[in-house]
Amino acid sequence: IVFFVFPLIARWFFKKFDDNISQYIFVLAMVFLGSFLAEVAGLEAIIGAFLSGLALNPFIPHNSPLMNRIDFVGNAFFIPFFLISVGMLVDFSVLFKGWGALEVAGVMIVIGILAKWVAAWLTQKTFRLPVLDRQMIFGLSTARVGATLAVVLVGYNLILGETATGEPIRLLNEDVLNGTVLMILVTCTVSSLVVEKTSRQLALREEAKGAGGEDDSERILISLAYPETVAALVDLGLMLKPKKSKIPVYALHVTSDESGAGHTPMMVRKMMDKAIAHAAASENTLIPLTRYDQNISNGIIYTIKEQNITDVLIGLHQSTDQKDLLGPTGERILRNTLETIFIYQSVQPFNTLKRMLVVVTPRAEGEPGFGHWFEKLATVAREAGLPLLFYGHPATLKELKDQNKYGPSPVKAEYHAFTQWEDFLIFSRYLKSNDLFVIISSRKGHISYHPHLDKISYYLTSYFTSSNFLIVYPRQLEHGVKMDDVQHVDTSLLESITENVGKVAPGNFLKRVFGKKRG
Repeated sequence: IVFFVFPLIARWFFKKFDDNISQYIFVLAMVFLGSFLAEVAGLEAIIGAFLSGLALNPFIPHNSPLMNRIDFVGNAFFIPFFLISVGMLVDFSVLFKGWGALEVAGVMIVIGILAKWVAAWLTQKTFRLPVLDRQMIFGLSTARVGATLAVVLVGYNLILGETATGEPIRLLNEDVLNGTVLMILVTCTVSSLVVEKTSRQLALREEAKGAGGEDDSERILISLAYPETVAALVDLGLMLKPKKSKIPVYALHVTSDESGAGHTPMMVRKMMDKAIAHAAASENTLIPLTRYDQNISNGIIYTIKEQNITDVLIGLHQSTDQKDLLGPTGERILRNTLETIFIYQSVQPFNTLKRMLVVVTPRAEGEPGFGHWFEKLATVAREAGLPLLFYGHPATLKELKDQNKYGPSPVKAEYHAFTQWEDFLIFSRYLKSNDLFVIISSRKGHISYHPHLDKISYYLTSYFTSSNFLIVYPRQLEHGVKMDDVQHVDTSLLESITENVGKVAPGNFLKRVFGKKRG
């Protein structure tokens, strides 16, 4: 029931309810229900709670407000009271009545620490890691607290019978319980000392190598236009950066004549406050930006330049039709920027997704931003716990395998050859209801641009309306795009004039200009 029924209930609930308090109450209720079912089955309640956690874990992203609330309540309430309740059972007078507790503690400490050191040594030899990495693995894995106490407490509470004097015969006696407490004290102390010493040496090693750990030049911009899409865009925007990373994330709203009369200052303020609060709930900082400009595209373009943005996340505009998926704002941004652009449509919450199905254009490995967008998708896959399924040309797939294999943190991925772009609709059969459909596109005139990309708008708006999809436009070199003064030049008017002039024959045009009327 826990492994097959609980996920179905959880996916349905998270699709229907997005309130953080309701979601937290739901998680607690499922954990308590799992504990109850375990007792009904004749097992310990803690086993049901543990299995419930395994079943619900895929639906709770690590970098989310719900996970932050679970961590806070668990660390501030449940774990301290659990430790206090176990501590109240400890009888320290047993330590002075004999050597039984000390002998048990000694054996547990020696075997526990030695086993962890052997495991760390075998891991180092298997993966050919440096000595410092072995010490860090040993230090992080040596401490024993929650799981050890839970196991011992269950054994202590299992009563096998009674003695002649009426005392209970327990599976694990008081000597084991007291010895476990001593083992926890020693292993936690050893773990803290080893980790502190090793972390300093690792920091010095990384500093000597000149490795900063992340690209300080990266900056992520989330363009917010509609209040109902704020949560989905902020969630994805925060997933584009690794957890605990210091990469700044900006939230931008542009007010212009194109915005319409509905976007009042009060509505804009509420939308930005909602975005800031949503990010703060997951212990992330969102930098709000509001701008007044001639049109929305100008505001986004010049904000990208001013803030040195490297990744731009834009939601699909609500007036999307089959002929114009991106809208005039998206088209102008693509023409006048060089950075990586992400266009996102959210139909269901990100934590209810199961896979990322990625379609890559031929020769995408020749684009300047190839490695960058791959690392961003890999970061999202790691944060959300989703496997990647790549479809593309064999040469492109080979480069993707190398990127994943030699990257800092490989992700689970599958690779499937796909070259028939005229059969793009075949993905309507491959795509499942809980998949994220990612299309690696390209700007016109660049190396990986494919003529069938012009039909993507029609395909997505006709056959993939019920799916979450993400369109990625890789970063380009500076000479790849002609930067016009978009603030004062109406490019659509210039294109119309140029098109009309081109249709006029040169001879007829000259006759109309210089010809004289004859009476």
